[in-house]
Amino acid sequence: MRRLALLCAAALACAPVASPALAQDPAFVASSLIGEMAPSRVITVIKDKSAAFRLLASAGEIVIAQPEIAEIVANTDRSVYVRGKALGTTNILIYDPAHRLIEVIDVRVAQDLESLRGDLVSALPGETIRVSALAGGVMLSGEVSTSSAAARAKAIAERYAPQGVSSELTVRAAQQIMLEVRIIEASRTALKDFGVNVDVHNNSGIVFGSGTGLVGVNAPQGTLSLTTNAGPVSIEATLQALEEKGVIRTLARPNLAAISGEEATFLAGGEFPYPVPNGLGEITIQFKPFGVTLKFTPLVQDSGLIRLKVSPEVSQLDTRQSLRLANVEVPSLLVRRAATTIELKDGETFAIAGLFQQDYANTIRQIPWVGDVPVLGSLFRSSRWKKQETELLILVTPRLTTAAESRALAPDPFAGSSEPSAIDLILRGVALDRPMAPAGPSYPADQPPAS
Repeated sequence: MRRLALLCAAALACAPVASPALAQDPAFVASSLIGEMAPSRVITVIKDKSAAFRLLASAGEIVIAQPEIAEIVANTDRSVYVRGKALGTTNILIYDPAHRLIEVIDVRVAQDLESLRGDLVSALPGETIRVSALAGGVMLSGEVSTSSAAARAKAIAERYAPQGVSSELTVRAAQQIMLEVRIIEASRTALKDFGVNVDVHNNSGIVFGSGTGLVGVNAPQGTLSLTTNAGPVSIEATLQALEEKGVIRTLARPNLAAISGEEATFLAGGEFPYPVPNGLGEITIQFKPFGVTLKFTPLVQDSGLIRLKVSPEVSQLDTRQSLRLANVEVPSLLVRRAATTIELKDGETFAIAGLFQQDYANTIRQIPWVGDVPVLGSLFRSSRWKKQETELLILVTPRLTTAAESRALAPDPFAGSSEPSAIDLILRGVALDRPMAPAGPSYPADQPPAS
């Protein structure tokens, strides 16, 4: 004992000088002696549960470094109960009645892995799933039969460690889903614009005008002018008319493959820059995507059905609703967006329809009071009538495929084309000897694409 006291004194003499209050702290005194003067061990306690432990000798004082992680209740001077309060690690310093450090216990508070293993065996019999603690969370490893089994195992583990599950599970027969999407947008417009100009003037300088023609900015398609004189008075009447009709049909055919349970995204379009204020007098440029966007997450169920979470979006630039910011004209976006979750069989098609929008507007410009006169008021009035209808239809077809089948469905962009010779390019102006093959997958005869 005398030799042990001399060693403690020598260790304290060589330690850095601390404040008197810190030097009297038992935890500080023991920190310089841990690993050299007192034996140590590691114990594991389940969160929200208690465990009893025997001490090496009679304890006179017990100090815990982080009480918010573990709680200690002394049963006798030789045994304690340790309860896990929060995930993490801490240590316990045990002193004898003479205030000498006799033991250091490292406490690790972890999840209830045994209960988790039991629940996984009950819910997924026959699956080889290993459970281990990792950085305050849970890690799943092993091999399962299907992707749905891996998803179920992770969902069960999330109940024990919310947002703390790392899955390294592998699927023996990983399934791949090819998603065929057809996006059809039809826009119909109808426009009628009539404008009447009446100009009356004489040699004395009196001039009268009824308008400037069409309400819109488009040039008239037809113009009828009448000019006559009544003595010194000259009368000019002009009728301008414009009628527009049009149908716009947009078709997008994105095809995308993904492993069961993994998300895949697709964008066919572009990004436009727009300024963003960043402090006083500073402008930064950010980019906003637009076009045809597709996000989907497929999951193959044990029954063979495909649970599909799909979010298609169609957007285009709209300069009519633009915003001027920092002397820059920023266009707005016209967006068609949908999101749904559905279960389908292999090869079945579901449609997202009813995304219908109808706009109607009319404008009248006239001379006050005179334009309200029946019949004759039409000579002093211009009118514009516009109607626009837009309908969006989305067809989605999931198909179970393998990697080899996906390569077979992929088109060859160089099929049916070859590089021209110098003579063909210079003299004949031929860029390709044969036309390019049509873009899009070629399906077998017994599996035509959805339409």
